[in-house]
Amino acid sequence: MELKRDLNVHSCRALKLQMLPLLLFLLLLCSNPSESLELNLEDKASLLLFKSLVQDPTQKLSSWVGSNCTNWTGVACNFQTGHVVSINLTDTSLSGQVHPRLCKLSFLEFLVLSSNAFTGRISTCFGGLSGLKTLDLSYNKFVGVVPDAIMKLRNLRELILKGNPELGGVFPGWVGNFSMNLEKLDFSFNSFCGEIPESLYYLKSLKHLDLEKNNLTGNVHDFYQSLLVLNLGSNRFSGTLPCFAASAMSLTVLKLDNNSVVGGIPTCIASLQALTHLNLSHNHLNYEISPRLVFFEKLLLLDLSFNDLSGPLPSKIAQTTEKAGLVLLDLSHNRFSGEIPLKITELKSLQALFLSNNLLIGEIPARIGNLTYLQVIDLSHNMLSGSIPLNIVGCFQLLALIVNNNNLSGEIQPELDALDSLKILDISNNQISGEIPLTLAGLKSLEIVDFSSNNLSGSLNDAITKWTNLKYFSIARNKLSGNLPNWLFSFQAIQMMDFSTNKFMGFIPDAVGMDLSDNLLHGTIPKGLFQLQGLEYLNLSFNFLDGQVPGLYRLRSLRALDLSHNSLTGQIPGNISSLQELTLLNLSYNSFSGFVPWKQGYQKFPGAFAGNPNLCLESSHGECNRTSLPLVPGKTLREEMTEGPISIWAFCLSFFVSFYLGVVALFCSARTRRYILQTKV
Repeated sequence: MELKRDLNVHSCRALKLQMLPLLLFLLLLCSNPSESLELNLEDKASLLLFKSLVQDPTQKLSSWVGSNCTNWTGVACNFQTGHVVSINLTDTSLSGQVHPRLCKLSFLEFLVLSSNAFTGRISTCFGGLSGLKTLDLSYNKFVGVVPDAIMKLRNLRELILKGNPELGGVFPGWVGNFSMNLEKLDFSFNSFCGEIPESLYYLKSLKHLDLEKNNLTGNVHDFYQSLLVLNLGSNRFSGTLPCFAASAMSLTVLKLDNNSVVGGIPTCIASLQALTHLNLSHNHLNYEISPRLVFFEKLLLLDLSFNDLSGPLPSKIAQTTEKAGLVLLDLSHNRFSGEIPLKITELKSLQALFLSNNLLIGEIPARIGNLTYLQVIDLSHNMLSGSIPLNIVGCFQLLALIVNNNNLSGEIQPELDALDSLKILDISNNQISGEIPLTLAGLKSLEIVDFSSNNLSGSLNDAITKWTNLKYFSIARNKLSGNLPNWLFSFQAIQMMDFSTNKFMGFIPDAVGMDLSDNLLHGTIPKGLFQLQGLEYLNLSFNFLDGQVPGLYRLRSLRALDLSHNSLTGQIPGNISSLQELTLLNLSYNSFSGFVPWKQGYQKFPGAFAGNPNLCLESSHGECNRTSLPLVPGKTLREEMTEGPISIWAFCLSFFVSFYLGVVALFCSARTRRYILQTKV
C-alpha cells in the first residue's frame, strides 16, 4: 500500500510539472477584458500591413484599430511585453495574399489562417518565425510547393496544410527530420506525389499523420512510433498490410481506403487495442477472413467494402459489451458466401449494417430485431430467400431497409407499420406477392419507396396518401390493376414516380410527371402535367391516349419525353428547340399531322416522329419528308435510353445513392454520423 501511495504521489507531481508551462502560458495570454493590453508598435505595424492586402467582406478585421490587443479579433499578446504570440483567423471569409510583413512577428507561436480563401504561394518568409509551434494554412487556395524554408521551424509541433488542391509537388524529403517536436502533420486533400520519406516512419514525436487524397505511391510501410491517427486513404499505395505493432496501444484511427493494397488481412491488425475506426475499403484485399481476427470492443467503425474478400462472413468480428461495440459494419461489395451468421445479431450497438453485393444465401436471421439501435440495413444484391422476418420491427429506429435484388418471397407484413421512422424502403426485384397493406399508412416518414419488379397485385389504396414526404415511388413491373386514384399526385416533394408495366386503366389524373408506360390508360393528356417546370422525365408510351399534346414551353427541365405508341393527334408542339435540356424524344406511332419546320430542331432526334404517315418534316433543302418508316425500325425510347448516354435509371440511381448516403450521414446518431461522414461522404 505504501508503494502504491508513493507512486500516486510521484504521478501527481509529474503531472503538475507537465502542466506548469501550459498554465504559465495561459496566464500570460489571459487578462481582464476591462484592462488594456498595449500592443507592441512594431507588431501592430506588421498586422496592419497584413490587413492591407486582405479582402475582408464581413469586416471581421474592423476591430483592428487602436492599441489595445484584447480588442483585436483573433489576436493574442504576451501579457508582459505586448508582443503578438497567437493569430487565429479561422473561417473569417478573408481572401487575398499573405503580406510577408506578417513574418516579422518574431514572437509568434500560433498562426491559424484556415478555412479562408488566401491565394498565391506559401511565402518563404514563414521560415523566419523560429518560435512557431502551430502553422495551420488549411482549406485555402495556396498553390505551388511547400518552401524548404519551413524546415527552419525547429519548434513546430503542428503543420497543417490540408485542403489546398493545387498545393503539391514531390513530397518534401525533409518533413521527417526538421523538427523533433512535430506531433501533427496534415497534408491531406492536396496534390503531393512521390513516396513518404523514410525519416517520417521513425519520427518519434509524431502522433497524427494525415496524407489522405493525394497521389502518393510506394508500398505501405510499418511506422515505428506510437501513432494516434494514421490516414493514408485515397492515394496509390500498394503492397500488403503491416501490423503497426509500435502503435498497438495507441492507434485510434487507421484509414487506408482507396488504394491498391493486396493480400489478406493479417490477424495482428486485431491487436490494435485502442482502435476505434478502421477503413480498408476500395482496395484489392482477398482471401478469407481468419476466425482469429476479432477486434477489441473499442472499435466503432469497420469498413472492408469494395474488396475481393471471400469465404463465409466472420461469425464474430469484434468483441462487444453492454456499453461499447461496433456502430457501423460495412462488408459490402465483396465475394462473401454462405448464410448471415447469427452472431451479427449480438452486435447490440450496431447502427448501420451493409452486406450488399455479395453471394449470401439463406434467410435473413429472425433475431435481426435484437439490434434495437439499427438505423440502416442494406442486404441488397445477394441471393437471400424466405420472407422479411417479422422480428425486424424490433429495429424500431430503422431509417433505411434495403433488401432489393434477392430471392425474397412472401407478402409485405402489415406489422411493418411499427417502423414509423423509416425513410427508405426498397424491396424491389424479389418475388414478393400480395397487396400493399393498408397499415403501411403508419410509415409517415417514407421518402423513397421501391416495390418494383415483384408480384404485387390489387389496387392502390389510401395508405399511400399518408406518405407526405415521398420523393421517389416505383411500383413498376408488378400485377397491380384498377383505376389511378385522384389523390395519387398530391405529393409536394415528389421527384420521380414509375407505374409502368402494370394493368392500370382509366384516365390520367391532372398531376405530376412519371412513368406510366405500358398500361391501359386512355383519354387526353392533362394540361397540368405539362406545366411542371421541374419535370425531367415523362413516359406515357404504350397506352391508348388520344387528343392533342399540350404546349411544352413550361417544361424547361425536361430531359426525356416518350409519348410513342398511342393515338395522339394534331400538330407537333412548336417549341421543341427551346427545350435546352431535352436529349431524348419519341413521338412515334401516333396520328400526328401537319408540317414541322426545320428550325424546330427535330433533326436532333432521329426516328422520333416515325409511324406518323400524315406528318411532314421539312428537310434542310425545304422539302417535305414523310415519316412513315422509322430510321431504326422497332426501336423505342425505352431501348434508346438503355443504350444511350443518358439513362433514366442512371438518374434514379444517382438520386437514390445521394439521398441514401444523406440519410446515413444526417439521421444516424452523433457518434455514427461522425464516422460515416469521414468515410462515406
